Parts: sequence; structure tokens; C-alpha cells
Amino acid sequence: MARAGWRPDDEISVDDLLRETGAMPRSLGAYSPPTKAREDDTGTGYRERLEQRAKEAAAGQQRAGRRIRWVSALCGGLVVVGSLVIISVTSESSSGRQAAVAPDSLAPATTTPRTVPSAVTPTPVPTVIRQTSASPTTTAPKTTATAGSQPPAAPPPPAPVASCTVRYAVTDQWPNGFTANLWVTNTGNQTLNPWTTTWNFTAGQRVTHSWNGDFSQSGSRVTMKAVSYNLSLAPGATVNIGFNGSFDRGNPTPVGFTLDGARCTTA
Repeated sequence: MARAGWRPDDEISVDDLLRETGAMPRSLGAYSPPTKAREDDTGTGYRERLEQRAKEAAAGQQRAGRRIRWVSALCGGLVVVGSLVIISVTSESSSGRQAAVAPDSLAPATTTPRTVPSAVTPTPVPTVIRQTSASPTTTAPKTTATAGSQPPAAPPPPAPVASCTVRYAVTDQWPNGFTANLWVTNTGNQTLNPWTTTWNFTAGQRVTHSWNGDFSQSGSRVTMKAVSYNLSLAPGATVNIGFNGSFDRGNPTPVGFTLDGARCTTA
């Protein structure tokens, strides 16, 4: 309904417009009916129920915290144990490659080399002399020395002959190092107690460790002596000697093998 006497330039408010049109004002937001309070949220036991709910929530959080701490402790223990195992395995494998495994013997191998001074060389005992001492002696004819004559000179001892055989083999080799075995057989007819074998390196090799024999080295000459558990070497018997060595200019087979001063043949 138009207002009487209304002109286009007259101002009219929203309320006047609503009253003239008969419209009802409405809120722009959605209508929300009042919420009815629950019985649990009211009454005399409301505070007690709130405290009970708070205690239950705190207890749940404590249980969850204990579980988390237990799992963390277990994981930490596993990490520590794993670390110890890795450290143990690494320390065992980082000690370096073992050059060779010594064969089984009745006593531990000698590990401390003893060097003989260059001025002192062991005096070999020729096997032939021992054989000669055991053989029956013959009485030489007596000669009558005349006045002013010189007594006859004693004949020189015979040169030692071959009374042993030697087999030499390199069983393992790596850059600047090797492992070798030596088999020495007594081919004489006398038991050697104790025995000594020698040889000469030709390329500057050096013995660093031995078993079944006590070694010493002077220059290129190596001397290997019997140890307490293999002092005796009967006729036909063989002794096995092993050693580790190092080299700079190659590793050829040594030469000049002897047994108690007697020359050995190489098998």
C-alpha cells in the first residue's frame, strides 16, 4: 500500500517500508532453537561426575605414557645391543688378514726371532765325522821319526756329502708376503739330536714367523734349529717346518739347503 502524499524525492526508512508492506523482519543467520540442558550436566552430582571423567582421562594418558616409555626403552636396548655386535664384528675383521694357519703341532710355534750376530756363525757338525767315529778304527803303522824331521801332517777331514733331501713349497703368497713349508728328510744312517738346517735366500726375503723350528737370519742366510718337541731326527724320518716371510724384489726358491752342515739334495 502506497503512503498517501508520497513523493519520489521523500526519504523512507526500512522499518517504514516493512510496516507498509506487512513483511516480518528475519535474522540473516540460521535459526537455532535453544539447547536443552542434559540432566547429566546439572544436579548435585555434576561436579563429582566431572572429576571422575578427568581422573579417567588422566589415567588413560598415564597408561599411554608408560607404554611409550617402555617401547622407547626396548628400542634403545636393541640399538645398544646391535651397536655392540657391529663393533665386535668390525674389530675382529679389521685386525688384518692372517697370513697363514700353522699346521697342528705338539707345542706352540715360536714367535720371537733370535738373531745371531754376524760375527758368530754356528759351527756345523758334519755327519760323516759322526759316522766315522762310530766305525771301527784301524791302527796306523808306527813310523820312527828321525832326528830333525817334522811329524806328518794330519789329513784334512773329508767334505760333507749329501745326507738329506729337502722339498720346499710356497703355500700362500700376497703382495710383499708369503707362507712356505719345508720338508727335510734324514737320509743318513745316524740319528741327529738335535738337528739344524740352513738355506740361502737369493732376493732379500726375510723370515718373520716360524713353527716346528726356531729360526734366526743373518743377511740372506737362514738357520732353523730343532725345538723341544722334535729334537731327534732318526734315519729316514722327515720334519716339516713352516714359516711366514716377506719380500721386496720377488720370491724365488732359496738355495744351499743343508742338514747339520751336510749338503742336501732338492726333491
